[in-house]
Amino acid sequence: MVDVSFARPDEREEIARFMQDVFPRAKWPLEGWRSLLARRWSHPGDIYAITARDGGRLVGVLGLVTVERPTALGPQRTANMTSWYILQPYRGKGIGHRMIGLAAADPKMTLTNFTSSRDAVHVLESAGLGVLDRERLIWRPQASAITGLPVHFDLAGASAGIGANDRRILADHAELNPTQVAVETPDGLCTMIYSTKRKRDDYLTLEVLYIGDRDLFARHSRAIANSLLPSDGAVLSVDRRFVPAGTAADAVEPIPVPRYYTPGRMQPEHVDYLYSEVVILDMKMS
Repeated sequence: MVDVSFARPDEREEIARFMQDVFPRAKWPLEGWRSLLARRWSHPGDIYAITARDGGRLVGVLGLVTVERPTALGPQRTANMTSWYILQPYRGKGIGHRMIGLAAADPKMTLTNFTSSRDAVHVLESAGLGVLDRERLIWRPQASAITGLPVHFDLAGASAGIGANDRRILADHAELNPTQVAVETPDGLCTMIYSTKRKRDDYLTLEVLYIGDRDLFARHSRAIANSLLPSDGAVLSVDRRFVPAGTAADAVEPIPVPRYYTPGRMQPEHVDYLYSEVVILDMKMS
């Protein structure tokens, strides 16, 4: 019988090499997989992976980026699923369901999945994960009476206007690739973290990963978009849950594969893309 269990600290290198072997198209170096498993924000003893072994042989892994992170609700524990893979002969036997069940067993931790393949959706749903979001709002640059706002890329100069939670979050992600900004609105600073990716050949997407004050963003979303978008060949993309209902945008797009989480723990609007594989590996999201 295949044994499914939490990974031990001394298994980290074996798991990193397994991930590199089974995800050749990812083209990340071994050091990237090691970084993913390094418990960047974790406490000692936090889980970092689930393993499946057949007679001691590693046949499946589920990486977990685990953290106790600041939110508007206070500290919350999250575990982001990453690099989930089961060798072909072991699929369809309920092993994946058992791995997710073990990862989600702690009722005080919210399990998230942001980059699932379509083929894995039925396993996520059968294991009790719910849809976090299905749609994103899109803003395009507009020549209008709404002018741009001052944008601070050097946040040291704007730190006096940034709250304690945001300062901690920005510091935790300072060495990673996503862009950190503070936009100076008439009602105060709106801190944001976003990644810039060419999702389609004809334009760039500024994918918002985090908004410090969603109500503030909603009030000034048009001016913020005009301030951040570099040209006509770019859009600002914000998942629907990040903003209050009724926030006006230029378009609404479906997310090709929905985002998932364990419902009943954190409220969806507080589940962003930070402290996850998305920022560690600088991933382009679908």
